[in-house]
Amino acid sequence: MMIKRPKILNEFSPKNALEMERELSRFHRSKGGYGYSQAVEKIQKVIGDSKVLKYPAGKVYNSWNTPVGWNLRGGFLRTVDPKKYVVSDLSLSPISAIFMSGPSNGIEKLKVIDVGSGESEEDYSQSVKGCAVLSNGNISRVYDLAVEKFGARCVLSHFMRAQVEEIGRTPELMPQAVNYTSFPAYSKGEAFGFALTYKQYKWMKSRSRSGKLEVEARMDVDRGTDDLEILEARFGKSENEKPLLLIAHLCHPKPGANDNASGSALLTEIVRVLKKTDLNREIVALWVPEMYGTAAYLTDHVPDFELGVNLDMVGEDQCKTGSVLQVSSTPWSLPSFISELLFVNLETDRFRIKTGKYSGGSDHFILSDSTVKIPTTSLTQWPDRFYHSSEDTTDKSSVESFEWIGKGVLNSIMDLTYEMPHIVATKISANILKEFIVEYNTYEEPVIRDWMVTRARRKLRSLSKYADVKSVLNMIEKYSNFRDIPEKSSNLRRIKGPVADSWMNSEDREWFFKLTRKLPAWRDYKDELLNFMEIGFSVEDAIKLASCEFEISVDVSEDSRRYIKRLSEESIINL
Repeated sequence: MMIKRPKILNEFSPKNALEMERELSRFHRSKGGYGYSQAVEKIQKVIGDSKVLKYPAGKVYNSWNTPVGWNLRGGFLRTVDPKKYVVSDLSLSPISAIFMSGPSNGIEKLKVIDVGSGESEEDYSQSVKGCAVLSNGNISRVYDLAVEKFGARCVLSHFMRAQVEEIGRTPELMPQAVNYTSFPAYSKGEAFGFALTYKQYKWMKSRSRSGKLEVEARMDVDRGTDDLEILEARFGKSENEKPLLLIAHLCHPKPGANDNASGSALLTEIVRVLKKTDLNREIVALWVPEMYGTAAYLTDHVPDFELGVNLDMVGEDQCKTGSVLQVSSTPWSLPSFISELLFVNLETDRFRIKTGKYSGGSDHFILSDSTVKIPTTSLTQWPDRFYHSSEDTTDKSSVESFEWIGKGVLNSIMDLTYEMPHIVATKISANILKEFIVEYNTYEEPVIRDWMVTRARRKLRSLSKYADVKSVLNMIEKYSNFRDIPEKSSNLRRIKGPVADSWMNSEDREWFFKLTRKLPAWRDYKDELLNFMEIGFSVEDAIKLASCEFEISVDVSEDSRRYIKRLSEESIINL
């Protein structure tokens, strides 16, 4: 190991990663689009032996209602009076097209109606049928109301999610940014839409007050390859150990530099480096369409991996983006030391880094589900001032970030492949013990305390495969008056992975939208609720554990039972 580690670290080039990010950010990487396929080809030229797996788009994979293939060819948006281009050429600014837009009938002339946020039925007091609506609300909710319910033909949107004033991420502070937006996966091309800058939105809003604002628009799209493409590379020796999984999502609009050309680029460089050595561990690397691709992959692949690392938004220059590297813990329901290992190998005074809390939102949450059981950490720089916008460009990235995170991942792979240094194992076990003591002394509910003991024990027992942690494990074992929950599956779900939204009707979507507005933690909570039920907890105890994990202080029992009831009615779960 002592020979291989320096050789691998010296081979690694963060400049290569940054250059690959530049290359990938030139492609409009929509799911099923030709730009995505070109990005795959670019990666293959670097990594060599690999294969492209193709899954038909527009199908349901494990409750994930995947979008049809979407390939943007061009288009424009201009006002009629005055004759002024709002978007002059979508082929040059593809992020200005709302993803999943259908094609226009040539050049369409449409009346513009301002519906405010467009998120409630009260916003549609005036008929919008066949018109273009101007809105600044959640695009999926606007689609459900403006298009599906009231028959709008076009959506003109300024919607910025995840606003953080402290780092300058507000519409007022980013008036020229175009935000990445998408109609929901279940949309059928009934409408098309354009994403506006805040400055454009305010101008059109002022012009629309006369009631005479009209636009001319063309949207030229087709279904492209109509496939979800996954690039898979397998290498290293396959012996007694289960393989390790490295994953990054490749999709997103041009430029999409940090999100997520950076993760895909860093994974490319890591694979290039590791394939140059005779590695004593099998590695599987996946470049996927985010979440949809992972859900499809699990339909015909046995998830027989020991641990996983998800690379999502890893190239940031933290000074420019205001970001912090979040080393996501695995969820409480699937204890693992993988996040502690990455944190130890990444901890430094030179960059901002944080760990200790699970959050979903990327492919790791599918893999860490209790029905999949691949403990996966995510390395994600968050928040990011330029997230999901036209200003997410490579000048916001840095060689230093790529070097820091790339070497942290490579060192962690070496720790899991050869001998783990004593200092690394000591720090990991100390962090596990510290977290356990804090949590155990924080909570008084018996079922939560019991699980804290079980969680710490399982983390240490999985670590004991790589290091001697008997002394710390013995400290945990002294907490003998607890109920150890056996590792079992109740076969609750009829699918593999977390439950997505293909089962929802319009009433469910409205309930879900209002609930997540009131309680953002519901997004992660609902998955953990099922995970705890899957491993043998009662509904009552699962509610207590998941509520505690996400620090939910309000009573969510009624909504939780409604969720479970609806999944049972839709034959997603067995009760």
